[in-house]
Amino acid sequence: MYHIIFIILLLFATLELLSKQKKKNATLLFLLLLFLVIFRYGQGSDYFSYIYLFTSSADTFETYIKTHDLNYITREIGFSAISYLWIKILHLSPETLSALFSAISFFLVWLFIKKYSVRPVISLFLFYCTFYLIYPFSGIRQAVCLGFFIFYMLPLLNERKYIKYFLLCILLFTIHYSSIILFIIPVVNLVKNYKPYQVYIIAIVSLISGIAINQFLFSFFSSLDTIGSKVGAYTQENSFNVLSLLLRVMLFIPIMLTYKIYERNSMRDLFLKIYILGFFLYLIFMTSSLISSRINVFMRYVEIILIVDLIVYVFKNNYSKVLGYTFIVTIMTVLYVKNINSFIDQGPYYDQVDFYNYPYVSIFNKRKIIEIRYIPPYYQEYVIYD
Repeated sequence: MYHIIFIILLLFATLELLSKQKKKNATLLFLLLLFLVIFRYGQGSDYFSYIYLFTSSADTFETYIKTHDLNYITREIGFSAISYLWIKILHLSPETLSALFSAISFFLVWLFIKKYSVRPVISLFLFYCTFYLIYPFSGIRQAVCLGFFIFYMLPLLNERKYIKYFLLCILLFTIHYSSIILFIIPVVNLVKNYKPYQVYIIAIVSLISGIAINQFLFSFFSSLDTIGSKVGAYTQENSFNVLSLLLRVMLFIPIMLTYKIYERNSMRDLFLKIYILGFFLYLIFMTSSLISSRINVFMRYVEIILIVDLIVYVFKNNYSKVLGYTFIVTIMTVLYVKNINSFIDQGPYYDQVDFYNYPYVSIFNKRKIIEIRYIPPYYQEYVIYD
């Protein structure tokens, strides 16, 4: 199923590029992806952990209401309140809440694509290869925060409406602590003029700094009460992934070519500055792949717009456009394969499952999940077999 969707998106993206049809077919493809993520079951590295989190957070928030003791709430208070409302007040299942989180997050991405992408199908293809199976499928709390940021908060940032922006930052922080990075992103508005060579110099400095002081940074963040335990969990196994760095650099350098087509301090220029900031942070924290991805993904989502602009506006003649598009598709294919293999490993899925036969499991054949994936004993009670 996943590979069929990949081929369909690639074909329609290519058709869109060649025929210059901007909106045709995009809505139907979005609906296909939306249904896929809503009706999934047991898929995504964190699926059953989220079912547990919804249930336990609802219980702890109920205890807080009875005792008025905030110490009972061990997770983000906004997330706990939503879980309590859905499960205890409305008496709905955690599985449907998981589907709701996924649907909202992906719908907001679609609104963002509709508003800013000149080739929405290509943007959907880019999103599918890089983020779709990671965030709307698995990291669903952060996915909701990401969706609100790119669709609602970026315009506020562009218009310098900081009060509304920071109020939304606080709200999202109560849903997922990674949203703390949103308080820092407005610094890009302080940068009025910059040159690509300056960006490359700072990138090199960020790379060297990340290698030199990573342990100091992780120790500092671990000392913070609110997010210390999160950082500690993320840095238990530091890892430096050369392939990930190479892929990021191979995208970053071409994307920097959009600098010459964007008016300074425009909305598109804001996208580029945010993307650049995200790349710097990625380099600083890259010795821990998990923490670097959590931090810079808020700034990386705009990639699905910037790459389209690169293909459409920077590669002007047909030869360079085809060559550039082929280059991007090749990288996206590598990322897609890399992500699928990571999901199989993280599942973990049984040995009979590999990249070629990685299956889609829905609520209509949910029993299949126990046949293909190992589910830890402490999550077994949250598996629905019928």
